[in-house]
Amino acid sequence: MNSKERVRMALSRKETDRIPTTMQCVETAWENLKNHLQVQSEEEVLTHFNIDTRIMDLPPYTGPSTEPFENEKGEMVYTDSMGAQYVKKWNGVEYNIHTISHPYSAIQSFEDFEKFEGWFNPDHYDYNAVTEFVKKHEDKAIRIGWPGPYQVFTLLYNAEDFYINMYEEPELLKAMLDRYCKASYEIYERMFEAANNKVDILRCCDDYGTQISTLFSTSMWEEFFAENTKMFADQAHRHGAYYMQHSCGAVRAIIPQLIQCGVDVLDPIQKVAGMDVDELKKEFGSYISFQGGVDTQHILPEGSPDEVYNETTRVIKALSPGGGYILCGSQEFEGDVPPENICALYEAAKQFIK
Repeated sequence: MNSKERVRMALSRKETDRIPTTMQCVETAWENLKNHLQVQSEEEVLTHFNIDTRIMDLPPYTGPSTEPFENEKGEMVYTDSMGAQYVKKWNGVEYNIHTISHPYSAIQSFEDFEKFEGWFNPDHYDYNAVTEFVKKHEDKAIRIGWPGPYQVFTLLYNAEDFYINMYEEPELLKAMLDRYCKASYEIYERMFEAANNKVDILRCCDDYGTQISTLFSTSMWEEFFAENTKMFADQAHRHGAYYMQHSCGAVRAIIPQLIQCGVDVLDPIQKVAGMDVDELKKEFGSYISFQGGVDTQHILPEGSPDEVYNETTRVIKALSPGGGYILCGSQEFEGDVPPENICALYEAAKQFIK
């Protein structure tokens, strides 16, 4: 059984020869791992841990670009492929991105909406790179995706205005979300085609939760996000792929709605209110698969390798019976996670090789 087969079997909720694995890291965590393992590339790190997935969020951007410039505070300002401007701030462990200019905030009325020309353009990406990526990793489970119906939109449109307009201008906000999601949909459609339908997972990122609850009521989530979530899930299924919903935080309240929309996998299962892995598996494991679950807020950065090993074992035992689980942290590995603890996480999975 190769990696592609292993992941697909697990997501069809069948047990596999070993626990499927994935990995994502911030830049400093990658560097720490390369130094620890004495290797030169991220691919060598993935190979060392027998990681089953290979990930291309979006294709390389080829459109018009804006050169970085220095603002009045002496900070370097960067512009991303969707037009948002941001600065990088060092937090003692890694650089955090702080958005300082939201291009969609120019839209304050339907008249503005009709005139707006700053939507990101699906033509500005190199889809040949997708074809080559899939060929290079033909035995791995291929995952694509980044923008979902909510999270990345709030980098382009001021978050405070977003929440206010959910009440004051709901139809305008829905029109903007739909226009944004259609562009994302077209990018994914071209990626599926470039991959000759060999993509295994479409994963969209939307942090709908806080540490204690969802950001929205269930009814508001359904009103603003359900339709586009279903659109992306249907798109993935039409191309023979699974749809994975990334949402940090306490999102148990909307899991039934995610299932109704066709979501196949929930990621990353943070250790927060209502997200107990045993309870989630018992209540929803017949309907949805899970990815993640090993605590990146406390256990991974602060615990010992033995504590990480034991916690990983606990999570695997809770989520993997009957299939339906991919192992990784409850978020991408941050720069404050010791490499020894990442090693301990993947070492724990070896207990379950059949």
